[in-house]
Amino acid sequence: MDETAEYLPMFLAEGREHLQELNLAVVRIEETPDDQATVDEIFRIAHSLKGMSATMGFAGMAALTHEMEDVFELLRQRKGGLERSAVDVLLECLDALEAAVDAIESGGFEAITPEPLIVRLRTLVRDDEAPAPDGPDEAKAVDATVIQPPVDLGELAQGRRVVQVLATLAADASIPSVRAYMILSTLAELGETLACLPAPDDVEGFTGSQVVAWLVSDRTDAELAEAAASVAEVEDTETTEAVPDAALDAPEELPATAASETRAAAPRSSNHGSSTVRVDAERLDQLMHAMGELVLNRTHVEGLAAKADIPGLPQALQALTRTSHALQAMVMQVRMIPVEAVLLRFPRLVRDLSVKLSKQVELELVGKDTELDRSVVDSLGDPLVHLIRNSLDHGLEGPEERRAAGKPETGRLEIAARHAGGNVVISVKDDGRGVDPARVAQKAFERGLISAEAVDAIDMARATELLFHPGFSTSDVTSDISGRGVGMDAVRVAIRGLGGEVTMTSVQGEGTTSEIRLPLTLAIMAALLVQADGRAFAIPLDRIERTVRLADQTVRSVAGRRMLVMPDGVMPLVDASEQYGGSRADGAAFAVIVRGNGVRLAFAVSAMDGQRELVTRPLPPEVADGSALSGAAVLSDGQIALIVDCDAVAEGVA
Repeated sequence: MDETAEYLPMFLAEGREHLQELNLAVVRIEETPDDQATVDEIFRIAHSLKGMSATMGFAGMAALTHEMEDVFELLRQRKGGLERSAVDVLLECLDALEAAVDAIESGGFEAITPEPLIVRLRTLVRDDEAPAPDGPDEAKAVDATVIQPPVDLGELAQGRRVVQVLATLAADASIPSVRAYMILSTLAELGETLACLPAPDDVEGFTGSQVVAWLVSDRTDAELAEAAASVAEVEDTETTEAVPDAALDAPEELPATAASETRAAAPRSSNHGSSTVRVDAERLDQLMHAMGELVLNRTHVEGLAAKADIPGLPQALQALTRTSHALQAMVMQVRMIPVEAVLLRFPRLVRDLSVKLSKQVELELVGKDTELDRSVVDSLGDPLVHLIRNSLDHGLEGPEERRAAGKPETGRLEIAARHAGGNVVISVKDDGRGVDPARVAQKAFERGLISAEAVDAIDMARATELLFHPGFSTSDVTSDISGRGVGMDAVRVAIRGLGGEVTMTSVQGEGTTSEIRLPLTLAIMAALLVQADGRAFAIPLDRIERTVRLADQTVRSVAGRRMLVMPDGVMPLVDASEQYGGSRADGAAFAVIVRGNGVRLAFAVSAMDGQRELVTRPLPPEVADGSALSGAAVLSDGQIALIVDCDAVAEGVA
């Protein structure tokens, strides 16, 4: 393990990617058994995972993946795919492999016992085994020698004899890609390589056990086999005539085009590297922190330049601003990853829940390429899991209920992502029964959340808001899927922690849509700086509708609460100073109209200092808890600006 320790982070990252891809592919092949492209993808991923595990010395993972390949082979041998029981076993194996990866990351050991699962996998293979050839040795020989080349050898051979050289690596070969390169390079010195497997561009990522080359050579078959066997960790070699010598009058030289193709087939060093590079997440965080400091210093310089009268300084500052903006955009882009990274875990979740609930569900993923800050994506999984569980358990009906309602027996669940200005909007939409306001109102009354008089007044908007109340649930029975009353409240808390908001709309009998709106990034935000009681506050720009002068507006007192009367509606007027522990400021001159928690309110402030780009920092827990603040930022003059949590403020005045 010491020799491979430096490769462990790469193994963990790639292993998780392979397992997620396998989960998705197995679910997809269950739905469309004859999808040959998915079958090929499954074999490719499983083979890579097996090779990686063996190379790193994780024998349990390698053994289990090897046995899974035998079951995957059944997909090639039969029409109609695998039985659900077989798919269940494969998914259990993937769960065990994921647990092994987690154990490796936390303790360095795979902590997997593959034998029970291997027994079940072998049972599946025996049950579906096709009649064997005359003997196992004969079958092995046929499989080993008859290999389909990737090109038409007859055309490239131009009448010359072609020899196929097959080299089999030892099962415990340490670095298969290096061994494959050495084998192909050695053979290329003894003749003309027409084709090879792995292909030259694939050698670097090769994790298999068999290396094949098709050669035109004046050396004997024994010499070619001996040359391949001279490479370390080659367990066996075999030569076979692939194209016989066709004619004595064959052309002595290849045409120019064929010769160029032949040269391209020989092993070579690529003149271009991979188009992607893995970067440790901590380094990205450090890069973003340094970028934030640059933004802060740039703002400071802009403030100093406004007071200085130095020829050429404004032009130099403009150039600095342009360059820093471009750098900031690039740094932000580097941190962006497709939301697909979190969405692709849900086909497996939906499949398992639909089986458990005996419901038929069609899942559609829309906007998988929509990009979002890595830190936001990392925190998005659990809230979406809650929403999906609620849709499948509470929203979508069973086949009989849907049929009685005139709907297709298969329900539809759509998870969609899209950009909206400086935000990303992710929606979870089902075509189920929708929210029943009367039922929600009755449950709310039973739990003491509303009075008996208010039950009949609950409409759909109020009913959906009640669902977010801590501890509220419409389930009569608690299960491992839902009913404990922590789902929707947990979603709101998590999304607010990310600086976003979550809303729900529903049409009874037609379906429900839950919508999460999140900022693209949490590190740098655009905000309006305001003053109240001598303190600086920052209000996120994406929550602001407009600003008005209080002297030009009408303020009324309704039930002891100040309200701002506007032509387009009446809204609570919240004094910023009073909201955050000070006394009411009689000199409040402006009102900032914001959206929070689905409502509009006016924030009374004494002054507005303009728009700024702020580097956000979290507040200590003892300050943040219950303060209606989402963070803080250091201004260019060293002053601290507190970032207003519009949702929490709105909830406090509701």
